[in-house]
Amino acid sequence: MSDTYCVRQCFTQPAENHGHPGSISRVVMGPGAHGEARPAALNTERLIIHTNEYEVGGMSGEAHAHSDQEQAFYVLDGDMEVTVGDEVRRIGPGDSVLLPRGVLHKHRNAGDRPLKFLFISSML
Repeated sequence: MSDTYCVRQCFTQPAENHGHPGSISRVVMGPGAHGEARPAALNTERLIIHTNEYEVGGMSGEAHAHSDQEQAFYVLDGDMEVTVGDEVRRIGPGDSVLLPRGVLHKHRNAGDRPLKFLFISSML
């Protein structure tokens, strides 16, 4: 398969900070993702995928909602506390959570080691 449809070594792509204290994010796919800052990223129509790494204590900040997208997290390593609406859950490797459009949410590293997860989103 050509690199037209494949991003290799996603966790080694250029690091970005999306305003979440103690975190590193890497956009590997998304609308307008490919460019000088992200030469290996793939452009998509609506799908967005980021790799995320949160150090111990890292967090998303205040609860927020998105009117233009659905989101999901898939935990690869570590422990996440996630709040969706009024519900709070602790999730770990192999667990996933849906963040519906328009619903307040926030998350943080709830463990004693780095948290690694995929952020998956679909623009409406």
